[in-house]
Amino acid sequence: MVTIRGNNITMNRSDSVFITVTIRDQQGNPYELRDGDVLYFAAKKKATDLDYAIAPKKLIGDVLEITTADTEFLDFGTYSYDVKLVDNKGYISTVISPSNLILTDSMTSIGDNNARYN
Repeated sequence: MVTIRGNNITMNRSDSVFITVTIRDQQGNPYELRDGDVLYFAAKKKATDLDYAIAPKKLIGDVLEITTADTEFLDFGTYSYDVKLVDNKGYISTVISPSNLILTDSMTSIGDNNARYN
């Protein structure tokens, strides 16, 4: 399950989610990606950390895919993420300023060999 409030994302750790990123220009009009434009997502435990919790990854067009592999070994809690646009001329713009990525617990572990079933 994923919940988005403003730019804050809450999701269960190990879930796979697809999120469409909407970009607006400085006048508030929708920005359509052009050929050669690329969006990047990255997350850290704190925005000021040097190490990434989720290394920078390209979006698929305007769709952010967070996979099981991205979060399955991260601790539960709040992380900081942002999204940057590298346009077709090489200019870089932050389109989502550092916001919260909150990983919550879930009960079911798929493929967990240590799980006990009665």
